[in-house]
Amino acid sequence: MKRLIRQTWYWILLLFTTNIVFIFATWIIRREALQYMSLFLLLFTLLVLAAGLSAEVYRRRKEKATFGDFFENPDEKAQERLLEHFDNNETVRELCTRFLSEQSLVNEKAVELSEYREYIEAWVHEIKTPLSLLTLVCNNHRDEISPYVYARMNYIQHQLNEDVERILYYARLQAEHSDIKFTHFRLDECVGEALSEYRPFINEKKILLTEELLSLEIASDRKIVLFILSQLFSNAVKYSDSIAGRISIAMRQTDDKIYLAIHNNGKGVPTEDAPFVFDKGFTGNYPNRQKATGMGLYLVRKYAEKLCIEVHLTSRLPFESGFGIELIFTL
Repeated sequence: MKRLIRQTWYWILLLFTTNIVFIFATWIIRREALQYMSLFLLLFTLLVLAAGLSAEVYRRRKEKATFGDFFENPDEKAQERLLEHFDNNETVRELCTRFLSEQSLVNEKAVELSEYREYIEAWVHEIKTPLSLLTLVCNNHRDEISPYVYARMNYIQHQLNEDVERILYYARLQAEHSDIKFTHFRLDECVGEALSEYRPFINEKKILLTEELLSLEIASDRKIVLFILSQLFSNAVKYSDSIAGRISIAMRQTDDKIYLAIHNNGKGVPTEDAPFVFDKGFTGNYPNRQKATGMGLYLVRKYAEKLCIEVHLTSRLPFESGFGIELIFTL
């Protein structure tokens, strides 16, 4: 209401100026009628102001509703109603034309994005067939392949599977509705399942692995938690110290939270890079990370948010140097 009064102050001023003129004219012509004329003009002014402000409020509400209908359903009928309300104002017509043009481009991009996501998901499912065949051939002909070649092929196959899984989860991240299913499961068993995929590489790199797991149950999406853990274990293995690598996995519980920390003794993250490690595409300044995609921790954070899991860098390192991520599950 205050804003409306500020925008119509000149009409109010004109009305009161007119009243003053009438009062002055009455005083000159017939002074004894001044009291009655003043009271009449006061009441008349109040009625005019109330009627004018009510009409203006109604007009603006209708104007807002007309704009809302147009922006919610920007079609030709809504445009006609809007133009009719503004008496075919050229400025409003140009605004509608530009909005419809931009809306058309947005719809086209949305369709293209949807088709692209569907293509990526289809490609991921298609590529899994030759990857499964590669795994089958390696397992069935293990005796015919030298241990070194088998280990290399197994490593390559695992990396391909990991990259494909990451692409699939990234594509699903863009979907309007995420397929999340909450169930009760043991977190320590989930950690063991995710870790089993990386034990051959841990053994090959002769990484010292320490585990302090507790038998604790959480309610979350087990498949997504497995994906989050796989990304953290992949980073831990990849960036552990190349000579005497060590990885620590520890769980602890408070009254209402479960903490799962994964540390390695690699070069760690520079202080200036720490605020950005979860950003999309961020790889940092270390040369050995320049070939990374910068998507792993980004996906970890995004899916953790969907599951209401807190993710933090942790300074509670068991090693003199290294890198640590802590997941916090609320009970």
